[in-house]
Amino acid sequence: MTEASGLSATGYVAVGVDVAEEGKGLDLVALDQDRQLVVSAVHLTVGDAADTILDQVRPAIVCVDSPPGWARSGKSRDAERRLARIGIFAFATGADPGEHRFYRWMRVGFSIYECLAARYPLFRGGDPSGTSAEVFPNASAILLAGRHRSACETKTGFRRQVLRTCNVLESALPNLDRVDAALGAVTGLLALEGSYMSLGEPTEGVILLPVSSLPSTLRRAGAAPVPP
Repeated sequence: MTEASGLSATGYVAVGVDVAEEGKGLDLVALDQDRQLVVSAVHLTVGDAADTILDQVRPAIVCVDSPPGWARSGKSRDAERRLARIGIFAFATGADPGEHRFYRWMRVGFSIYECLAARYPLFRGGDPSGTSAEVFPNASAILLAGRHRSACETKTGFRRQVLRTCNVLESALPNLDRVDAALGAVTGLLALEGSYMSLGEPTEGVILLPVSSLPSTLRRAGAAPVPP
């Protein structure tokens, strides 16, 4: 179901997609360059999401909260290991586990990339414009805030605050799934504007992050900033 629609009259648009198992459906948020909400949609099938992106929105970048494939070696991917070094933890993608219930949402993500590949090839580094890029909303939120979430902050509250800082009207987003989709779209907009890096090994998929480089450390809320 699409709750708001209509393309931005001018400028560019970024789409963020929050991925879930087929039974739950996908959440999709599109933001224009002024961080205005263009589309907010819920309970989409993979086909619905692809149609919305390809036929209705036609964004400058698509940001998907899912890996594009399995690790080439080991129990996790390089991008996941590098984020873990600064305390940002993601589900380990690993090698193909076969039919395993937990990983069904990842297979849904793989399907999105496949549906979009002809128009939006997978981002593997370089210019992100016109690509489908893997994003990790939790990492985007932490890096944009410059700190980890504190013990007294909820996951949703922390991420909403980051969106407010980015001038996104987060009150129009009713739940965490839509908030995460919006963080994906913000990551895409910042990348289009030149603030981004790709993290990981291109052959197994890189994560698009909304910063030019990773910090060596991240402070906890309430802690004094680390001097340069």
